[in-house]
Parts: sequence; C-alpha cells; structure tokens
Amino acid sequence: MILTYQKHLASFVFGFTAAVCLYTSSTYAENNSPKENALVVTPLRCVALRQGQVCYQEVTFRWHQPEVGNYCLVELSSSDNIKCWSNVKTGEVDFDFQSDKSLTYGIRKTDEQTNLSSVHITVSWVFKSSKRPKASWKLF
Repeated sequence: MILTYQKHLASFVFGFTAAVCLYTSSTYAENNSPKENALVVTPLRCVALRQGQVCYQEVTFRWHQPEVGNYCLVELSSSDNIKCWSNVKTGEVDFDFQSDKSLTYGIRKTDEQTNLSSVHITVSWVFKSSKRPKASWKLF
C-alpha cells in the first residue's frame, strides 16, 4: 500500500514538474520572440557595483518587421549604427553593452531617421555613490 502511494505521488510530482517546465518554456519563448514591428533586448537591465561606474554586459537584440527590407540597429542618443542587415525582415545580434547611463536603441530602415521600434536598456547600481562633501574645517 505504501509503495503504491509512493509510486502515484512520484508520477504526480513528475507530471506536475513537466507541465510547469513546458508552460514556463513556452511563455519564455512567447515573451522573447519578437512580434511584428518589434525590437526586443535581453536582458533589459545592466547592474554596476557603484553609481557612476560603467556597466558591462552582453545583450541580445532581436527584431522583426512585417516586410523585407534594409534595416539598421541604432543607438539613438549618438545615432551610431550597431549593425545593419540587407533584404531581411528579422534579425538578431549579440552586443557588448558598455555604459554608465541608460540608453535607448531603435530599428530603422537604412538611410531613414524614423524609428520603427525602440527599446531601453536601464543602467542601475548596487550602491549609491559614496562621495560625501568634505568639510573644510575640523572639530577637535
């Protein structure tokens, strides 16, 4: 009797775990696969140790557009092209993010200034800046 109970419990736990894994993986795939006219970046946040330090992290950009064309991934504050693609409607690139501030990236058609979609990478920190104003006098 106890052995049968343990068998049923084990099969229930295994079945439940498999169902949770399948649901989680399909939800992850849905949330991380770009939709029409979309730009997705993972991860969305870069964490530096102290405020003001440069944050270093490899991020992955994925994008999808409804029509085939020539597209570029652009860092919007400087208008620097990260990567361009020709005659495609989807793309992916791994990028070494290095910044001390949050930045926004966008997908544009080549030689155009209009953003078709954009995404923001947030830079945050573990500790705020430890710089304190120094007193010009001392009390003994």
